Amino acid sequence: MSQRPKIAVLVSSQMKKDCIADEDFQRLKNFSEVVFGESSSVTYELMLKLMKDADGCLTGWGTPQFDKQILGVAPQLKIIAHAAGTIKPMLEKVREEIKRRKIVVTNATTSLGIGVAEFTLGMMLMTMKRAWWFKELTKEGKWQEKEERKKSCDPYNATIGIIGASKVGRHLIKLLKQFDLKKILVFDPYLSKEDASKLGVEKTSLEELMSSSDVISLHAPSTQETKWMINKNNLKLMKDGAIFINTARGAIVNEKDLIEELKTGRITACIDVTDTEPPSLDNPLRTLPNVVLTPHIAGGIAQNRLRVGKHAIDEIERFFNKEKILYQVNLDIWDQLA
Repeated sequence: MSQRPKIAVLVSSQMKKDCIADEDFQRLKNFSEVVFGESSSVTYELMLKLMKDADGCLTGWGTPQFDKQILGVAPQLKIIAHAAGTIKPMLEKVREEIKRRKIVVTNATTSLGIGVAEFTLGMMLMTMKRAWWFKELTKEGKWQEKEERKKSCDPYNATIGIIGASKVGRHLIKLLKQFDLKKILVFDPYLSKEDASKLGVEKTSLEELMSSSDVISLHAPSTQETKWMINKNNLKLMKDGAIFINTARGAIVNEKDLIEELKTGRITACIDVTDTEPPSLDNPLRTLPNVVLTPHIAGGIAQNRLRVGKHAIDEIERFFNKEKILYQVNLDIWDQLA
């Protein structure tokens, strides 16, 4: 690089502390001129000030929405590296202008997806083994209850259904390759047969996946197309004893239909996301005996957050070193983005 690029860091002091390791921030400062507000929150006014003449910016949770005035003060802006997941609320107003100016946009969904996939696998294994229920029984002084043992199962020769070959879904597939499964089924209308073959999975219909899988894990994006995609019509197809896991978004599932199916006792559910968060105190998902409910913790809540900061800085460094960007967001498929 002949001249150091100016990089605006548009995150709060707390997010910087939580999501950007000191060594990564120093690395950013080593190859660029960094402007950072050191503020408890990033206001629109602060964002406008920091963005003046910026060549790139690092954004994250809490970054204000971009508008034409923000882009106007940075006429040479070349890259927006988002140290978080979806970019849609932040860039909704300016996506056409960003496309016109050919500004590169990247996000950290791949980094977040690793943590979500790992969490999903953990929930899958613990639930198949009925660990949550055995834990409660041992507290009652019981040991290896026969009826509970009958409900447990193993990954060996199991059929796992994955809804959505997203970054999370693909990483989960990679993790599942370590097990002697019968097969992995995937429903994703945008997954080609060629890509399915490369992933080592079987592409199938949603109905076939729901009726054939021992464990079903949801990893589709939350869009108008996927709203209430999981509902009574396909929940009733699930095998007795099957497990349903949702670490994606609550709006993809018709929660009322799921609760009604769970009340039959036929299936078990691991739910990390609900349609309204937090769920009401009287929501049956909190008390049904065949539900494991967690408070949206699958993604970046601890050390994994440092990965998203590193991810964003890596992308900025690659860009200004004229290296290949790895995680560019395709704004041409806006409606398919989560």
